[in-house]
Amino acid sequence: MKRNRFQHPSAALLLLTATLAAGPAPLSDKSPVPSSRSGGWRVSGGFMHRSPGGFDWTTGTQSVPSLLTIGPGSSTSGIDSIGPANAFANRTYFDGFVFQDAGTVQNGGDTWYWGYDNAPQVNNGLISFQGGNGTAATATASDNYEYGGWSSDLDGTAPYLQLEWIQPYTDSLNIGFQGGISFMNTGASRSLSTFTAATSRTDFGIIYTDTYDLMGSHAPQAPYAGSLAGPGILLTNIPLNRVATQTVSGGETATAFNSISTDFDLSLATLSLGPVLEYQRGPFALQASAGLTINIADWDAEQNETLFITKTVVGGPDVPGQYFTRAEWTREFRNRDDGTEVLPGFFLQAAISRQLNEQWSLTAFGRYDRVGEVDVHAGPSTGSADLSGWSVGGGIGFRF
Repeated sequence: MKRNRFQHPSAALLLLTATLAAGPAPLSDKSPVPSSRSGGWRVSGGFMHRSPGGFDWTTGTQSVPSLLTIGPGSSTSGIDSIGPANAFANRTYFDGFVFQDAGTVQNGGDTWYWGYDNAPQVNNGLISFQGGNGTAATATASDNYEYGGWSSDLDGTAPYLQLEWIQPYTDSLNIGFQGGISFMNTGASRSLSTFTAATSRTDFGIIYTDTYDLMGSHAPQAPYAGSLAGPGILLTNIPLNRVATQTVSGGETATAFNSISTDFDLSLATLSLGPVLEYQRGPFALQASAGLTINIADWDAEQNETLFITKTVVGGPDVPGQYFTRAEWTREFRNRDDGTEVLPGFFLQAAISRQLNEQWSLTAFGRYDRVGEVDVHAGPSTGSADLSGWSVGGGIGFRF
């Protein structure tokens, strides 16, 4: 029987020696790379910054000019003491008198029952007297409304939670579905003034100057006082003319302006559902997704308006320039409203992830949501919140 050469002890020894001399087989210098190739469920969470379209508000006001009230003032002829200018009367002036005597009516209106106090009252054959206590008032009013429209951004940070079901499709592509939820609180506020108004009244005192014809006679030296029995220099009891002179005696003014503060608060919950397409290479994966959303918008709008009114009174028809008063007060208007709306929409999202190990990964994404607008209001003011906009975010994922 022929012996196999390797069965010889010396041959086996030689083979073992050669193997040991050659050393162990070389090991690969590449470490295993985490990947997302295996399918299954993934859950991820983190935060995103949402930037909806913005908030537009048109501020209305409950301030009106009629809230500024002042007195009507006084308007009187004030001729009781000096009588009418076109009829016989017993007239008492500040600087004299012209009364009727016993024959005034029968003799066509002449009277010697008159008197005066001061020499300057006589001039060029005429004599004048001042008297009466008439009053008059004039009023003015103005108001101005400024446009109260303004806009503000509605940025906010929103925590999110996302659940995915992913399965390999080809060597580098994965497909699946994802669902997610996010919640954002945001708001806007502004203070401004939209209304100013003023109303005023000027009071006047009226003094009358009556002029008489001495009919060619020379007036006695002042002071002079005729008697009912006479005799004396004659005057016609009815003035030749009468002139009314107005002098400012006081007035009243009311001014006002408003201050309006608006606060808008919004809570937005978004539910998302849609397919996922993922390209994977090594530990990195690029992901695109799109789908439908249900958006629950809960809003609250509050507007507080204060009208500041100042009233000033100076003088008066009876005591011109003798007193001054000033008063200030406010009127408050508070309006609040709220509502909840459910709006459908859709989203587009692109993401990149880095697999840390077989279970954990890091993700960053950008997203656009198309939602629509919510109409809001508070008292006389109206506005709208555009909920469509962009978001960026990031978080950590876990595969199970």
